[in-house]
Amino acid sequence: MPFLIFFSAFLLDKILLLESIQTYFSKTMSEVNFILKPELYQELKTYLQTPKRKKVLVYFGNSRALLFTNEYIEKKYPQWILFNFSVPGGTPDYAKFWLEKFKTDNIKPDFVLLDHSIEAYNADNKLNIDEVLVNGLDFSFLIRHINRYSSREISDFVAKQMFQLYKYRPKISTIKERIANDSMGLKLYREWRNDIKNKIRKERGSASPALHTTSAYTPDEELKKLAEGDFQMYLGSFRLKTSTLKFQQENIAILKEMQIPFATIWVRLSDPYLNLIMTRKITTDAGNTTAYNAWIGNIRKLDADFWDMNLDPEYKCNKFSDAGHMAPACYPDYTDFIFNRLGTD
Repeated sequence: MPFLIFFSAFLLDKILLLESIQTYFSKTMSEVNFILKPELYQELKTYLQTPKRKKVLVYFGNSRALLFTNEYIEKKYPQWILFNFSVPGGTPDYAKFWLEKFKTDNIKPDFVLLDHSIEAYNADNKLNIDEVLVNGLDFSFLIRHINRYSSREISDFVAKQMFQLYKYRPKISTIKERIANDSMGLKLYREWRNDIKNKIRKERGSASPALHTTSAYTPDEELKKLAEGDFQMYLGSFRLKTSTLKFQQENIAILKEMQIPFATIWVRLSDPYLNLIMTRKITTDAGNTTAYNAWIGNIRKLDADFWDMNLDPEYKCNKFSDAGHMAPACYPDYTDFIFNRLGTD
């Protein structure tokens, strides 16, 4: 009898998560990026076998690397093509998840870029960055690296993988809004979701800035308020998350073993947020110092080129959607920063 109840609940959960039903209550789009990555991987495998192909850049980043456009890259850097494996909340364990597959299948792009977001290296985050854990990894990966995750993370993973309604937590109010006015809200949400899926497929993993107002950005005074909130949430104190560092070390080791050129990158942050990271003293496992000082020494010890957009005096675009995300208007400069370092040969 208990098994029958469990099986019935499990089956009901899977039925409710069908796309035609889930759209009645889902309020997030972040999982769409994860859902489409296996398609992107197959496309990458096929493209790498194409005769006279372009050079391939694979980028493992997070939400700070989602708005690139193929059109700009094709026009200015016609010898290169981007396959963007960046996802919301992307962390080094997600890169490891895919690089293990690269190694197994002998997938060798011409260059790989690995993100270094300082927030991912902090074990004292007040807001747990768990999108990769619940959306991007599988049971096999978790079991093989189970010592890297806390008991709470493992419990969340199991619960949200087996019963995904626990992850989405549908609300009656949302369902009522979707079905009101002849289901207008439902139709608009489904159109938006399908549009994003189509854009991500077309842009090979990126969400086209056509989905945004490219001229929009947040004024400096508002950025200061947002920066303070983000800092308190992600970096109010700092304790190195050794598992993140180990995953990144292993990513670097795989790329070296496969002889794939690579680099790491710290993506540009707004001036108010960066200033707090660089100057405000907090409690850290390295003593009373700044988050930057507690973090950067570990990054410099990694045997990898480090592309620092924040302290590069030649990078000028300084418009932001919020404290930690460049506005779409800066993506051409962001693209140039990367591809100029790849060379034009």
